[in-house]
Parts: sequence; C-alpha cells; structure tokens
Amino acid sequence: MKFKQKNPEHLCKASIDQCSDGWIEKVDKVYSFIKETLNKEASNDVKEVEYKIDTNMTVPEELVERYDAPPKNAPILDLFVEKQLIVTFKPVGPWVVGAQGLIDILTKDGSYSLVDLGEDETIPEWKVFPPKNKGKEGPFDAQFITGLVR
Repeated sequence: MKFKQKNPEHLCKASIDQCSDGWIEKVDKVYSFIKETLNKEASNDVKEVEYKIDTNMTVPEELVERYDAPPKNAPILDLFVEKQLIVTFKPVGPWVVGAQGLIDILTKDGSYSLVDLGEDETIPEWKVFPPKNKGKEGPFDAQFITGLVR
C-alpha cells in the first residue's frame, strides 16, 4: 500500500495492518520464487542449497507504532551451501521512499538491495542494486539468484 503525504487521513490501524499483511505475503512470494529457481537449476551446475526461514524479525516501522497496529513478524531467509551460510534475505519493510518495499540481500561480498519499483503494490517490479554501485539496477531473475550460490 503506497501512502501519499498529501492525503494522510486515509491512514488508520486497519490500513496499516492490511499493508503489513500484504508486505509479508509479497516477501513470501519472493522466497518461493528463489526456491523454485534454485530447485529448477539444481541440475545445471548449481550446488544443492538448504533453506532456513526465521520469522522472529518484527517489522520495525514508524507507522505501525504510531497507529498502534499489531506488530508483524517478517520472515528472514537464509541459504546454505555445504552447511555454510551463503546468503541472507532480510526484509526491511514496505514503506520506502520511492518504492513499494525493500529486502536486504546480505552476502560475504556485500549487501545488495532488492527493491520493488512497481507503481502498483499488487504488481511488484523487483530490481537488484549491487553493493558497489547502488545507482545501477539489475533484474531479479534466475541468473542473479543462481549467481549468489555458485
């Protein structure tokens, strides 16, 4: 749900709660895409990946606190190759200036930003911003995902 500064009267506990639920659903879809991609590519020179989801991260958002909306737990996805942690996907939140949401991708080589740049919160348009050149976006696709675990 995209909030506009010009019209804050539509904000209420229920709308914040609905947006938080939508955010968690969107994150779950990203994780499903990651797992499907890695399972499909497992036979194509991609190592076997183990997944661990931790749902203990509470979405820390000012609007949640301001409107006394119930706190939500956002899932964190860890990817392991040969029992070694390779990548962590850590949701930051749905309320990001200029975007519909942000997930940090933490690797040993640095932190990528996975940003939903879609105009409509129901139709995500995920783009990846690399650690060394945050101004240059790339696609969030099978090639990017498999590159993280190779």
